[in-house]
Amino acid sequence: MMEKTLKIEMFGGFQVTYGDEPVITKESRNSKVLMLFQYLLCNRNRMVPQDELIHVLLSDEECESPVGTLKNLVYRLRKLLQSCGVERECIGYQRGAYGFTGDMPLVIDQEVFAGIVGEIAEGGMDAGDTFEKCLQAVEIYQTGFLPKAMGEPWVMGFAVHLQEQYCDCFRKAYRIAAQTGKYDRLAPKLGEAVAIYPYEEDLTLMYIKCLYEMNRVKEALEAYEAATARLFDDLGIGPSENMKEMFGHISGSRKEANLSIDEVRSEIRETEYENGAFYCNLEVFESLYRFVVRHMERSGQSVFLMLCTITDLSGTKPASGEKTKKIMEDVQKSIKASLRRGDAYTRYSPSQFLVMLMEIKQENCNIVADRLRYNFYKASKRNNEMRFVCKSISAADMDNIMDGDESDRRW
Repeated sequence: MMEKTLKIEMFGGFQVTYGDEPVITKESRNSKVLMLFQYLLCNRNRMVPQDELIHVLLSDEECESPVGTLKNLVYRLRKLLQSCGVERECIGYQRGAYGFTGDMPLVIDQEVFAGIVGEIAEGGMDAGDTFEKCLQAVEIYQTGFLPKAMGEPWVMGFAVHLQEQYCDCFRKAYRIAAQTGKYDRLAPKLGEAVAIYPYEEDLTLMYIKCLYEMNRVKEALEAYEAATARLFDDLGIGPSENMKEMFGHISGSRKEANLSIDEVRSEIRETEYENGAFYCNLEVFESLYRFVVRHMERSGQSVFLMLCTITDLSGTKPASGEKTKKIMEDVQKSIKASLRRGDAYTRYSPSQFLVMLMEIKQENCNIVADRLRYNFYKASKRNNEMRFVCKSISAADMDNIMDGDESDRRW
């Protein structure tokens, strides 16, 4: 009769099965008993002193008898495992220390992951095998190490180390993909990784580059837009120089030539009619503005830049977070709804939008600003807690700043 295997998953959630019998499911509520089991598993190569376990498990609690409480947790863990047929002796005790000592067949996904990472680090495999090993490792990782227990310091220590190994697998795989063209195998995994760690710039850059190399330029640009929006809204920062440089590369070239002017026109036109001003990212806006200024030299048309800034009532820049994100969404909706199709705007900073007003007179800039503020304050009651400041300047005369008589007025 084949001996049952104890299978333990620590990535994407904590789950334990013994043969076909579930012992602990990912839906199980995190508890001190489970944390004890997790800690013993992560330190399976040694007996853990009871003082260490008391510090890890009970430091946030006031216990009259910490040793007694620990013994009770060990007892409950043994009973849990025993109820599913796992031998009681798998949690051993020796000279004031506990350890997971079971000798039954055992598979722990964290150890499998570590083994694959070790094989990759040793080298000796050809590029194809290394690539496959990297994909195998990131597949095991799922959504990270013990996500329900990430608030525990000891879990964080393990998680940071494993996350770096996870990212390093992608770096190695990307270098191989760049040589072999296996971008189609890597891109889906990178997309999942960016969803887990949206602020890990290396992962985002590799993902966008993969899409670009696969000639999925539109998706690459959309991924860039999503990444910069997250940085503005969640962290209050703009894209790095590396991100901007990559955007310039993917937006300034095409992977394939197209000799049909009709097809080119069809590809670059707007796919559907949209009312309101035209939104573009800052890099595109800068190029568009420079072109318009050149065109003004011949056409003589009037163009103004308007900087729309959000502050609290004391004039302080709002802190990044969900509330500010919602407020800036209202600003964007107000700009789009209030301006003409021939106007353009962009996100200039976490708390600012920059607008280019075409064919407008100086005295009408205040009218536009009033309309923007009206629509902004109308959108939500929470917006009444903020100041919406609009300042305009002529593109033809960058030395004369026009604040307007009531540019700082709250409605």
